[in-house]
Amino acid sequence: MKGILSVLSHYDFSIHCIIPIQDDVYRVETSRGVYCLKCANKGEHKMLFIYSILKHLEEQGFTKVSFPVPAKDGSPLVHHDHKIYFMTHWISGIPCDFKREDHLTAAAETLAEFHQHAKGAKLLEGAKARAMYRKWPHVLQKRTEDLQKFKSLTQKKSSLTPFEKKYLAIADQVIAQGGKACATLQSSEYRKIAKKAEKEQSFTHRDVAARNFIIEDDKKAALIDFDYARYDIRAADVVRLLERSLRDQHWHEEKGDLILKSYQKVYPLEKEQYQVMLAFLQFPQKIWRISERYFEGKVSWQDEGFLKKLSSALRKMSYQEKFCHSFENKYCQARKGG
Repeated sequence: MKGILSVLSHYDFSIHCIIPIQDDVYRVETSRGVYCLKCANKGEHKMLFIYSILKHLEEQGFTKVSFPVPAKDGSPLVHHDHKIYFMTHWISGIPCDFKREDHLTAAAETLAEFHQHAKGAKLLEGAKARAMYRKWPHVLQKRTEDLQKFKSLTQKKSSLTPFEKKYLAIADQVIAQGGKACATLQSSEYRKIAKKAEKEQSFTHRDVAARNFIIEDDKKAALIDFDYARYDIRAADVVRLLERSLRDQHWHEEKGDLILKSYQKVYPLEKEQYQVMLAFLQFPQKIWRISERYFEGKVSWQDEGFLKKLSSALRKMSYQEKFCHSFENKYCQARKGG
């Protein structure tokens, strides 16, 4: 705690209480209010980007985020003991529960309002973030090729683990699904949408999970933790909200409609966005991620853990495919002619 006190000495307030929340995250109660101190692990250029976009949102009048707090000397970050620290205001409220329709509605409305303001930020010197505007066709194609590569690797083995047997049994299905997603994106107005987003310099949150929404006393949702923010099209965020909220609820179509209706009420999506969203929804992302971690050795789960996750993803995929079919009929077919 001595190191944290040294960091906090760079800020202009008296400390009342410091409460560790999780690794390298602290709730700091002070003479000037309650703040959140976080030890950054994304690199200085990314933290400067996060500071820049939060400051931009504050200046735009978007109040449903935790605003950044500069040090006494005006610096956006504090360097101490080879680490970088970042301070924001603390947002009080209760955790968001995507199984509650009122929470889901509030989250969708906040995401839409965020997207209205998430463009054209002036960045601090040294700030940098990944730009995805024109990259999604390549990304989906590369991931589909990964699925094929994992199949080939498995076929060459003389002895298979239970995970590899399961993957080989469904490989053709998921490869075909990846190819279908690529074709959908190719036939969409993706390039037009990406070009507009790039011109506007729009950015996204990227990690729109329930844990990153706080339901405040007024029942509105605040959006926190911008660690994964980057330049991208807003459809990517909307799809992530659908995935994160529906994946464990059998891809409930009515809840999907509720999310889209709530989002549209605040910031309508252009008709061309739906075909792009369909491509994202069609891609077997969860299976690709689990398989990549297994075959590339990116995490140290036990074989049983990998098998359990793959089996779970496969069960959910059938619901997702049904949702995609309904989504296409409701939101894409009727809009193709305008």
